[in-house]
Amino acid sequence: MSPRPAVLVALCCLACGKGVQAPAPQSLQQTLAQFMTAVKANDLDRMKHLWGSERGPASGYMDAEYLHRSLTVVQIYLNHTDYRILDGPLPVDGKDRLRTFKVELQRPSGCHQVVPIDLVRANSGSWLINDIHLEAAGNPAKGCKS
Repeated sequence: MSPRPAVLVALCCLACGKGVQAPAPQSLQQTLAQFMTAVKANDLDRMKHLWGSERGPASGYMDAEYLHRSLTVVQIYLNHTDYRILDGPLPVDGKDRLRTFKVELQRPSGCHQVVPIDLVRANSGSWLINDIHLEAAGNPAKGCKS
Protein backbone atom coordinates (compact mmCIF):
# COMPACT_ATOMS: atom_id res chain seq x y z
CA MET A 1 0.00 0.00 0.00
CA SER A 2 1.16 3.51 -0.70
CA PRO A 3 1.31 6.22 2.02
CA ARG A 4 -1.55 8.65 2.29
CA PRO A 5 -1.19 11.99 0.49
CA ALA A 6 -1.25 13.92 3.80
CA VAL A 7 1.74 11.91 5.04
CA LEU A 8 3.63 12.71 1.86
CA VAL A 9 2.88 16.42 2.20
CA ALA A 10 4.07 16.39 5.82
CA LEU A 11 7.27 14.58 4.89
CA CYS A 12 7.93 17.05 2.05
CA CYS A 13 7.41 19.98 4.41
CA LEU A 14 9.82 18.50 6.93
CA ALA A 15 12.39 17.80 4.24
CA CYS A 16 12.16 21.41 3.09
CA GLY A 17 12.71 22.64 6.65
CA LYS A 18 9.26 24.21 6.96
CA GLY A 19 7.82 21.86 9.56
CA VAL A 20 4.15 21.07 9.94
CA GLN A 21 2.03 23.73 11.57
CA ALA A 22 -1.18 23.21 13.42
CA PRO A 23 -4.13 24.58 11.46
CA ALA A 24 -5.60 27.89 12.53
CA PRO A 25 -8.34 27.43 15.13
CA GLN A 26 -11.92 27.89 13.99
CA SER A 27 -13.35 29.88 16.91
CA LEU A 28 -12.60 33.45 17.95
CA GLN A 29 -11.87 32.42 21.55
CA GLN A 30 -9.50 29.62 20.50
CA THR A 31 -7.56 31.94 18.21
CA LEU A 32 -7.17 34.60 20.88
CA ALA A 33 -6.20 32.06 23.57
CA GLN A 34 -3.62 30.38 21.35
CA PHE A 35 -2.15 33.73 20.30
CA MET A 36 -1.86 34.96 23.88
CA THR A 37 -0.24 31.65 24.90
CA ALA A 38 2.25 32.03 22.05
CA VAL A 39 2.99 35.63 23.11
CA LYS A 40 3.67 34.53 26.69
CA ALA A 41 5.92 31.70 25.47
CA ASN A 42 7.70 34.04 23.02
CA ASP A 43 6.71 31.59 20.26
CA LEU A 44 6.95 33.84 17.21
CA ASP A 45 6.59 30.83 14.92
CA ARG A 46 3.13 30.03 16.30
CA MET A 47 2.18 33.74 16.37
CA LYS A 48 2.87 34.10 12.64
CA HIS A 49 0.32 31.39 11.87
CA LEU A 50 -2.37 33.04 14.03
CA TRP A 51 -1.91 36.61 12.75
CA GLY A 52 -3.07 37.73 9.34
CA SER A 53 -5.85 39.12 7.21
CA GLU A 54 -8.77 37.95 5.09
CA ARG A 55 -6.13 36.44 2.80
CA GLY A 56 -5.02 34.05 5.55
CA PRO A 57 -2.08 33.77 7.96
CA ALA A 58 0.62 36.40 7.47
CA SER A 59 3.17 33.59 7.18
CA GLY A 60 1.70 32.80 3.75
CA TYR A 61 2.15 36.21 2.14
CA MET A 62 4.32 38.53 4.24
CA ASP A 63 8.08 38.88 3.89
CA ALA A 64 9.59 36.58 6.54
CA GLU A 65 12.06 39.15 7.93
CA TYR A 66 9.43 41.91 8.16
CA LEU A 67 6.98 39.49 9.79
CA HIS A 68 9.58 38.42 12.35
CA ARG A 69 10.37 42.06 13.26
CA SER A 70 6.68 42.97 13.49
CA LEU A 71 5.81 40.05 15.73
CA THR A 72 8.84 40.71 17.93
CA VAL A 73 7.41 44.18 18.62
CA VAL A 74 3.95 42.71 19.25
CA GLN A 75 5.43 40.17 21.67
CA ILE A 76 7.24 42.88 23.64
CA TYR A 77 4.13 45.06 23.91
CA LEU A 78 1.80 42.18 24.80
CA ASN A 79 4.19 40.46 27.24
CA HIS A 80 2.10 39.36 30.20
CA THR A 81 2.01 37.06 33.19
CA ASP A 82 -1.71 36.55 32.70
CA TYR A 83 -4.62 38.06 30.80
CA ARG A 84 -8.37 38.12 30.91
CA ILE A 85 -11.04 39.03 28.42
CA LEU A 86 -13.05 41.99 29.66
CA ASP A 87 -15.42 42.21 26.71
CA GLY A 88 -16.03 40.55 23.40
CA PRO A 89 -16.34 39.41 20.83
CA LEU A 90 -17.88 42.72 19.78
CA PRO A 91 -18.96 43.50 16.21
CA VAL A 92 -17.10 46.24 14.35
CA ASP A 93 -19.37 48.78 12.63
CA GLY A 94 -19.45 48.28 8.88
CA LYS A 95 -16.99 45.37 8.93
CA ASP A 96 -18.82 42.04 9.05
CA ARG A 97 -15.63 39.96 9.09
CA LEU A 98 -14.13 41.74 12.14
CA ARG A 99 -14.69 41.21 15.87
CA THR A 100 -12.99 43.01 18.77
CA PHE A 101 -12.01 41.82 22.21
CA LYS A 102 -10.94 44.04 25.08
CA VAL A 103 -8.12 42.16 26.77
CA GLU A 104 -6.61 43.09 30.11
CA LEU A 105 -2.91 42.27 30.24
CA GLN A 106 -1.38 41.59 33.63
CA ARG A 107 2.23 42.60 33.24
CA PRO A 108 5.26 41.33 35.16
CA SER A 109 5.62 44.82 36.71
CA GLY A 110 2.15 44.52 38.26
CA CYS A 111 0.52 46.86 35.73
CA HIS A 112 -2.78 46.10 34.09
CA GLN A 113 -3.34 47.42 30.57
CA VAL A 114 -6.49 47.01 28.49
CA VAL A 115 -5.73 46.41 24.82
CA PRO A 116 -8.32 46.05 22.04
CA ILE A 117 -7.49 43.14 19.75
CA ASP A 118 -9.33 42.70 16.44
CA LEU A 119 -9.84 39.33 14.79
CA VAL A 120 -10.79 38.75 11.16
CA ARG A 121 -12.52 35.83 9.49
CA ALA A 122 -10.15 34.68 6.76
CA ASN A 123 -11.39 33.47 3.39
CA SER A 124 -10.67 29.93 4.63
CA GLY A 125 -13.26 30.42 7.40
CA SER A 126 -10.80 30.46 10.28
CA TRP A 127 -10.33 33.44 12.61
CA LEU A 128 -6.99 35.26 12.78
CA ILE A 129 -5.58 38.04 14.90
CA ASN A 130 -5.72 41.06 12.61
CA ASP A 131 -5.09 44.30 14.48
CA ILE A 132 -3.60 44.77 17.91
CA HIS A 133 -4.07 48.29 19.19
CA LEU A 134 -0.56 48.63 20.61
CA GLU A 135 -1.09 52.32 21.39
CA ALA A 136 -3.38 51.18 24.23
CA ALA A 137 -0.72 48.84 25.63
CA GLY A 138 1.48 51.66 26.88
CA ASN A 139 5.24 51.60 26.83
CA PRO A 140 6.33 48.26 28.31
CA ALA A 141 9.69 49.76 29.32
CA LYS A 142 8.11 52.49 31.47
CA GLY A 143 6.07 50.38 33.88
CA CYS A 144 2.73 51.55 35.24
CA LYS A 145 1.12 54.80 34.18
CA SER A 146 0.95 57.40 36.89
